[in-house]
Amino acid sequence: MRYLLHEFDRPVSTDYYYECRRTTNDHFPKIYAHTHDFYEIYIYLSGPVKLFIEDRIYNVKRGDIIVVPPFTIHQLLPASPDAINQEYDRIYMYITTACLSSFQFNEHSLLQPFELAKQRKRYHFQISDSHDFEQIFQCMMAVYQNSKTEFYGKEMLNRAQILQGVTLLNKHILSDMEPRKTTHVNPLIDKVLSYINENYAQPLTLESIASHFYMNKYTLSKLFKLQTDRTLHNYILLKRITMAKQKITEGCAPSAVYLEVGFKDYSTFYRAFLKMEKISPKEFARFTHPQNDEPTSISLE
Repeated sequence: MRYLLHEFDRPVSTDYYYECRRTTNDHFPKIYAHTHDFYEIYIYLSGPVKLFIEDRIYNVKRGDIIVVPPFTIHQLLPASPDAINQEYDRIYMYITTACLSSFQFNEHSLLQPFELAKQRKRYHFQISDSHDFEQIFQCMMAVYQNSKTEFYGKEMLNRAQILQGVTLLNKHILSDMEPRKTTHVNPLIDKVLSYINENYAQPLTLESIASHFYMNKYTLSKLFKLQTDRTLHNYILLKRITMAKQKITEGCAPSAVYLEVGFKDYSTFYRAFLKMEKISPKEFARFTHPQNDEPTSISLE
C-alpha cells in the first residue's frame, strides 16, 4: 500500500490517503465536471452555488454536507448568472476507501455507511443538529491546519479528528437513509443524465438521445450545456472513462475494458483516456494494482 500526502501524487482507492482543504474565492471558480478515485466530503459554508452529482443538480445551503463517492461525476455550478461575482466558501476532505477501511472496530466501520449511501445514490445530507455540524467542521479544520506544520504525533491526532468527524457524519447518514422526495432543479436534464448513466455502454449520440426524449437535438444540446456547462458528447465521454477507471480498479484488463464501457476500438479509448487522465490505461492499472510493480511508499512524517 502506498502512503500519500497530496493529491498531486495521484492517489487511487487502494492507497492510504486523506487531505483537507479550506477554500474561499471572491468570485465563482470555474470547475469542470470531473471524478476522483477517492471519496470527497464537501461542507458548504457560503455562496450562491449548485452542485451537479451524477444525475441530479442540487441547491445547497449552510448545514449541507455532500459525500461524493469514487468514480462519481460531479461539478460546481453557479446558482444564478450574477453568482460569478459573489464570494464562495467551502471546506472539503479527500479520503480513499483504503484509508476509511483502516478505521474498523468489530462491526463498527467508517466505510460501511458511505457504501450504503453510494448504493442508494444518496449524496446530499442536511445536518439538522447545528452542534454536530460545527463539530464535523472543526474536525476537518483541525486536519487542514495540521497540514501546514510538522510535529510529533500529527498522524495519530489527524486520525482522531477523522474518526470523530466521520463518525458524527455517519450518524446522520444512517438516520437519513429513508427515501425522500427529491427537488429537481431541472427534471428533464436529470432524466437525460440518468439515461446516459444507465446506458453509457450502448451506442449513444445526440440524435439518439434527443429522439428518445422526443426533443429537437439542437434544443437538447443547448439546454444540456446551459444546465451542466458541458456538452452532451463530453459528458458521455467522461462517464465512459470514469466507468473504465472503476472497472480497471476492480481488476478488469485495460485491453478489454473499452468494450464494456461503450468504445468501439481500443485506439479511440486509449486516446480519450490519455487526454482526460494524462496517463495511459495501463499506467493507471499499475497505480491501482501496485503489487504488480516494485513497491513505492511515501513517508507520512
